Amino acid sequence: FMRLTMIKFTDVSFGFPQKDLYNEICFEIVEGDHAALIGSNGTGKSTLIDMIINTDNYLYDGKIEKDKNVRIGYIPQFVEHVSDDISAYDFLAKPFVELQKKSEAICAEMENAEDMDEVYSRYQIILDEMDAIDAYNYDSNIRKQLAVADVSGLENVSVNKISGGEFKLLSIIKNMLLKPQLLIMDEPDVFLDFENIIGLSKLINNYEGTVIVISHSRLLLSQCFNKILHLENKELQEFPGTFAEYNQAMLETKVQMAEQATKDAEWIAVQEKLIERIRKDA
Repeated sequence: FMRLTMIKFTDVSFGFPQKDLYNEICFEIVEGDHAALIGSNGTGKSTLIDMIINTDNYLYDGKIEKDKNVRIGYIPQFVEHVSDDISAYDFLAKPFVELQKKSEAICAEMENAEDMDEVYSRYQIILDEMDAIDAYNYDSNIRKQLAVADVSGLENVSVNKISGGEFKLLSIIKNMLLKPQLLIMDEPDVFLDFENIIGLSKLINNYEGTVIVISHSRLLLSQCFNKILHLENKELQEFPGTFAEYNQAMLETKVQMAEQATKDAEWIAVQEKLIERIRKDA
């Protein structure tokens, strides 16, 4: 089973006038990856995500390949809290209800349409959209996702009465229900308490699409990912495996480097003694 390549960066270099960000970085995101993007603050993680989403807005060296047909969902670090007096359930159902209304309106048009083909092609577009997001099962899908995140209790609570963290979790659920093939999240754990982070980790693990997440949360990192992208000092290291495996590999590399440094130091000491002896003899 060949997995589709969604994003591929080859030798990409980019920076702003005041700061270089990437020096010939390479990585690939394929279908089914749950990738964590990690690195210190200021290394350009958010910019990298923006380059993935809005590639045409950037002038860079190297090559960025992107599957044009991939539907991308994006959840920013700061989600604006909706103040409408609607229940959490209605907030999640809104895009599906709107699509259904559109489809019903087009059906009504068909009854006395002059140009049947034009109306039907618009209807087909709506049907395709509904298929892509499994709109016919939205009710059970909403309840399922609320249960996965352990927030079924919010179903009938007004969104203007829930905490910022809970609203962020709802926004993530809303994005997931719309089934983007690639879902990108910028620090989704910010503002979430411990229980909600556990809920978020379950949502990510249950998500069948491809995910890229910027995160500093040890809890999320240890539970959710099968690929690590580590951005540091203008370079990006792509590691296939979990965060624990990545840390283990890093540790082993450091140990090897330390052992090598010790050997090098011993070798240098031997050479220095040799030189000293040759000098004396001379």
